[in-house]
Amino acid sequence: MRSFEEDLSRAITFHGHLCGGQITGVRMARYALKYFGIEDPDHYRDLIVYVECDRCLTDAIMVVTGCHPGKRRMKCLDFGKQAATFFDLNRNEAIRLVNVSEKCPKGEDTKAWFAARSDEDLFSVQKVAVNYTDLDAPGKPHSHVICAVCGEEVTDGREVKTGCGKAICRSCAGQAYYEVLQP
Repeated sequence: MRSFEEDLSRAITFHGHLCGGQITGVRMARYALKYFGIEDPDHYRDLIVYVECDRCLTDAIMVVTGCHPGKRRMKCLDFGKQAATFFDLNRNEAIRLVNVSEKCPKGEDTKAWFAARSDEDLFSVQKVAVNYTDLDAPGKPHSHVICAVCGEEVTDGREVKTGCGKAICRSCAGQAYYEVLQP
């Protein structure tokens, strides 16, 4: 297993700077890897991470665990929380870590401030069950449907069934994150 300094260096290189979120993410990911006994995260394929923010912490967790959204081993859920659930498929076990520490005061040495705190000072840890099905699994899509409204493809059960049984995409069902502008 890499050292904390190696993981932090990799995270900083990927993310572009050192910040509290990077250290928190590295510590969080290392905690989970140690909990599950994963010594070589670059080659372990049975870990899935659900991150609950779209901030610095996510980049650090991705780099340390080797879990990426494109491989379907990282699920990015923007709940605005510095939290992540680590799900080991091999053990069918999951833990959720939440950052519960105060922020490093301005002007303090960030690395030293974090080094003075234990994992117990930084995180709340809970054993959790994850709502996981084969449609969430890494690998090729398990299902494909065409939205009855817009004609776009929807994979892996992400469609919504209408009252009359038609499959439509979440956007056409009123769950879009965007609004189409007319020219």
